[in-house]
Amino acid sequence: MRRGRLFASLAVAGVLLSGCGSGPNQVGAAAIVGDQRIPVTEVQSWFAEVLAKEPELKPQLREQGQYDELGRTLAGQLVRQELVAQAARENGLTASEQQVTDMINQSGGPQATEGKIFTPGNLHEMARTEALVTELGRRYFDGLAVTFDFTQATTRAEAERKAHQMARGDAAVRDLIAADAKAGLPASAGQQLRAVDSPKLAASTPLFSAEPGTVLAFEPEPKSGQWLVALIRDREAAPTATPAGGVDDQTLQGVGTYLLGATADRVGVTLSPRYGVWDPIGLQPVPSEGETTGFRIEPHHHEGA
Repeated sequence: MRRGRLFASLAVAGVLLSGCGSGPNQVGAAAIVGDQRIPVTEVQSWFAEVLAKEPELKPQLREQGQYDELGRTLAGQLVRQELVAQAARENGLTASEQQVTDMINQSGGPQATEGKIFTPGNLHEMARTEALVTELGRRYFDGLAVTFDFTQATTRAEAERKAHQMARGDAAVRDLIAADAKAGLPASAGQQLRAVDSPKLAASTPLFSAEPGTVLAFEPEPKSGQWLVALIRDREAAPTATPAGGVDDQTLQGVGTYLLGATADRVGVTLSPRYGVWDPIGLQPVPSEGETTGFRIEPHHHEGA
């Protein structure tokens, strides 16, 4: 049914939001990405366009209390577009018209906007954004590698506790890994991974996009009850002028999406509280801090630092 397709598209719309703050440019802004301001009016205009092409959606949204969810998704997509634009400029990336056309055709063609968040007016720009995300993944995939210390947890509360312990410094990390290994948990230091050896992991987790010193806690498989808690020790992200190939575009798009997290961390992203908070692991907007899919502690936020 149409509503099901719409909310499916809401669920998969990748978004990157960070923080929640105010400042001289925040009034009337849905978000600020680096030095670029995204007005609330842009979200409202897109919202109105979606309702105009999906007239039966309005009473459904009202009945189910989903107005905020739709606004949150649209705001997030606008942030994603701006992050992609900045990453593309920094890396000299372009997307050909053929790539954009292919992306549109993969989504069902130029007329297939029914039940989806994009409209005939912004379909081309959204397709171009996703083509550039794929190119970002292609540019770095062959040269991505990471070294990290890790342990596991079985609950959100335990994962949060262990993440904060890892953020206290090397001695705390050694103590945690030693204790967990003694208890029979898979905990170790100096684990090394390359994206070319673990493409699925590179396309579905933030491990390869976090700067050294970052502590991450997340479920590699959502709702599995198995949390990975990791301290990134080293990261390589060497661009490749002529990628070797052999990886499908869907995987590269996933890799590119997580690499946008590095852009967001570097330029800074502020989200208006009306659209919720950023999930630093799932890279999507959620209503509150308690609904994020994990934890990310940046080096400058380490305890005792």
